[in-house]
Amino acid sequence: MQTLTALNISMLTRLKARLDPTTAERLELRVYDETIRFNILLVDGTTCVVQPYLPAARRVDSPTLVITNDATEAGLFPVFAQVFTSLWERSTPV
Repeated sequence: MQTLTALNISMLTRLKARLDPTTAERLELRVYDETIRFNILLVDGTTCVVQPYLPAARRVDSPTLVITNDATEAGLFPVFAQVFTSLWERSTPV
């Protein structure tokens, strides 16, 4: 897992270096030392992309969920946004 994480960070760091400054400042990378449960990408205040970490089913075999915020507390968006925010606050910038 450590090698894969280092590879992902390297790829995103190289990508960020190729972006124009305005776009590059919007791409933030952080790492944390906790067990992976989901890859969560908050696109904006209305959309997130979530993929569960399934050790035996990688890439296309692991379902990807696109979740939209319907502005209710009962939906999945606020749940994953809270998980993301909690991990983000405890993480270290790259």
